[in-house]
Amino acid sequence: MIVKNIKGKSFKGCVSYVMNDIAKLLEAEGVLEGTKQDIIRSFAMQRSGRKEIKQPVGHIPIAFSPEDKHRMTDDFMLQLAKEYMREMSIKNTQYIIVRHDNTYNPHLHIVYNRIDNDLKLISVNNDYKRNIKVCKKLKDKYGLTYGKGKEKVKRERLNDPDKVKYYIYDAIKSVLPSCKNPADLRFALKKFGIELEYKHKRTTNEIEGVSFRYNNIAFKGSQVDRRFSFGNLKKALENNIEEVKRQARKEYSREQAEQKAKQEA
Repeated sequence: MIVKNIKGKSFKGCVSYVMNDIAKLLEAEGVLEGTKQDIIRSFAMQRSGRKEIKQPVGHIPIAFSPEDKHRMTDDFMLQLAKEYMREMSIKNTQYIIVRHDNTYNPHLHIVYNRIDNDLKLISVNNDYKRNIKVCKKLKDKYGLTYGKGKEKVKRERLNDPDKVKYYIYDAIKSVLPSCKNPADLRFALKKFGIELEYKHKRTTNEIEGVSFRYNNIAFKGSQVDRRFSFGNLKKALENNIEEVKRQARKEYSREQAEQKAKQEA
């Protein structure tokens, strides 16, 4: 069970993404269920009561292990989603819970309004720590499979876009230790047919994000793995440089010691 908590600006973009052709609406609360546009308008109407809030959209993708796929009925997935929301204090607000079956891992999406029914803002403070605690609680309570790490995922069973994501993950993991700067990384990934793309701030042109593209499918670095966000990649490259310097100093010290030993002999 892997859960991400995402804040966003646009209900239109988020709802359009989760309510695609393969989506199955498991539950809706506080929104009109007629069409995708009805749902979007319902969210937007409540959101309009707090226009000063820049990120009113709450989006929670929840993915389950393939080992638990046989247990993932609509009712059980809905139960898990609603229990997760309660544990995270997401209540008294509009939401939809949508199931997707387009990947090897059964998964669902929760979209909720951070502006609740009383026009109060639902806090996301300490979401990361709370999420870890709640996920562990639910996995233990229902005997769900703990993740085995990306290395143990069976690549041959994957379909796009997951297949592409793991291809990118494997490529970055293999070349990153030998790269000392972004140019090195870009060149190394080109050998795998992967394009490295930077996102720049509009005002300063400063780099604020990175994405990777293969076969016309792109992922943000953090979507591939947390270690591959722009900030973490930058740190990794800097650490590689420091490691080279450390090895050089170590080699120099060894040579100096050998020369000194010869002189004293």
